[in-house]
Amino acid sequence: MLDYLKKFFDKEIPILMYHRLVLNSDEDSVNIIHLSKKKFEDQLIYLKENNFETITFQDLKNISLNERRKGKYIILTFDDGYEDNYTILYPLLKKYNMKAVIYLVSDIDYNKWDVEELGEKALNLLSKEQILEMNSSGLIEFGGHTKNHVKLDILSKDEQYKEIKENKLYLEKILNRELLSFAYPYGRFNDISKEVVKEVGYTYGIATNKGDFFIETDPYEVRRIGIFSDITLSKFKRRVAGKYNGKYRRKK
Repeated sequence: MLDYLKKFFDKEIPILMYHRLVLNSDEDSVNIIHLSKKKFEDQLIYLKENNFETITFQDLKNISLNERRKGKYIILTFDDGYEDNYTILYPLLKKYNMKAVIYLVSDIDYNKWDVEELGEKALNLLSKEQILEMNSSGLIEFGGHTKNHVKLDILSKDEQYKEIKENKLYLEKILNRELLSFAYPYGRFNDISKEVVKEVGYTYGIATNKGDFFIETDPYEVRRIGIFSDITLSKFKRRVAGKYNGKYRRKK
């Protein structure tokens, strides 16, 4: 299949990585993982006007390679499950009838990792009630992101297994559905992490700036394109063209 992809595909489905959405573009933050509502809505409008179809990983499983080649598909992913995913993202998805994938931490209710490591202000994560409402909309697919937003690559296999497996079991119980994809916190993982993600039953392991051009090359190291507060609309357009990750294609 990989040879087929290389022969016939000159583009790949862009998988975008977001975190927080904010109302004020001058948000006081120690990092750039936020994006203003206006910038994000401008991006959705661009996608809509240019006939992109937002899909989830469940949709991806059901799209043939021929369909992928002919279509203009894109996957919007959001890490950590901030409360603004409900108050800002969710209404915009409904407004434009678009889909997204959100990766959830299960054992803490605020961004404890950033507060302790970076001095970031405390921000609420999604509540169970918000998650259930979004889940029932058909516009949002949820995935795993560990129990405590840990750096997997410094943990033993047993520790990684507990963080990944128990997060998956908890989320599947409240959602009453199987999770298909898992995003590595911080984008940090090793071969053990990938083995565990596969062992516990995930179909995809989602990275940040690591991974090949084609999703199928290694479904447990899927590359994403980061969208942060410094991304202009012109830069966004280049990132969603389907060839942005081509420069990372590995030579075989």
